[in-house]
Amino acid sequence: MDKANNKSLAKQLGLKNILFPVFVVVAIIIGLLLGRYTKGNEEISTYGIPAGLFFMIYPAMVKVKISELGKSFKNIKSVGLMVVLNYLVAPFLVAGLAYALFYIFYALGLISSNMTQQAIVGIILLGVAPCIAMVMVWTDISKGNMSMAVSFVAWNSIIQIITTPFLIYLLARTKVSIDPSLILQSILLYLALPFLGGILTRYLLQKKSYFAKVTNLLGNVQTIALLFTILVMFWSEGYGIIEYPSLIWMVAIVMLSFYFLLFNVGYLTARRFKFNYEDSTSIGYTVAARDFEVSIAIAITAFSAYPFVPIVTAIGPLLEIPLMLLLVMLQLRRKRKIEG
Repeated sequence: MDKANNKSLAKQLGLKNILFPVFVVVAIIIGLLLGRYTKGNEEISTYGIPAGLFFMIYPAMVKVKISELGKSFKNIKSVGLMVVLNYLVAPFLVAGLAYALFYIFYALGLISSNMTQQAIVGIILLGVAPCIAMVMVWTDISKGNMSMAVSFVAWNSIIQIITTPFLIYLLARTKVSIDPSLILQSILLYLALPFLGGILTRYLLQKKSYFAKVTNLLGNVQTIALLFTILVMFWSEGYGIIEYPSLIWMVAIVMLSFYFLLFNVGYLTARRFKFNYEDSTSIGYTVAARDFEVSIAIAITAFSAYPFVPIVTAIGPLLEIPLMLLLVMLQLRRKRKIEG
């Protein structure tokens, strides 16, 4: 009986999904090797990461229905819950974990006082701004409500311009300013263009008999783009950061902790408020995912005199994809249990 269940589960998951963690590890290793033995890493990052993110997000946008998007955008209950969790809970939870865990590392003699203080600020920067790009990918892979995820991204792109400087000052006691053009650039590249492409594709092809095959093909494109993005990120940034191996595993522990806590606080709170799996998943990822573009930009401009602050924020995106994929696997298992 157990063997039959295992075969059924393997068939349901498919060979691609079963081997995907292996593909991720291979992409990371290839990226690190390329970073070690090649040059021009900055150009690779400048053009490769936006291209990879576009082809990760565009297939998800094909599944968005305009009618459902309008309802999600105006849903006061879901938007209100998202705002409370994202701006009144998430930043303080991340800061609390940063202070607690890094002072434990310091007390154990694993890290210096100076590095401890800078690492805490770096983690705080990672926690203050919600993601306005990758959150749609995680929601899509986990079979969440894509229309709700897109509406949350739109709301967060506006709200974080106002809240991010205040939260950084409150938690890190440092005054910073946010360049609105940075947010606008992210909105254009990771929301507007993929959204227009997805809506146009759906409008032209949704009534065609082969539309299901197109969406399946785009699902494969999304997987390849995800692996490509991982490879490029580790190619461009990974080798320089592995000069601090002890800092990497410390940041990884903190990030894994706050990803797991933030996602489950969002998901379980939404379930408590009677949201279904799809809506709760969208809320969970919106609360968990962080806006690394904003965090890194602030670290470089406002904390350039403190080298470990930018380093910690740069470690963030390298760890995000592998760690978020763990959440995706857990969430898909949760979905299977709900469906019986």
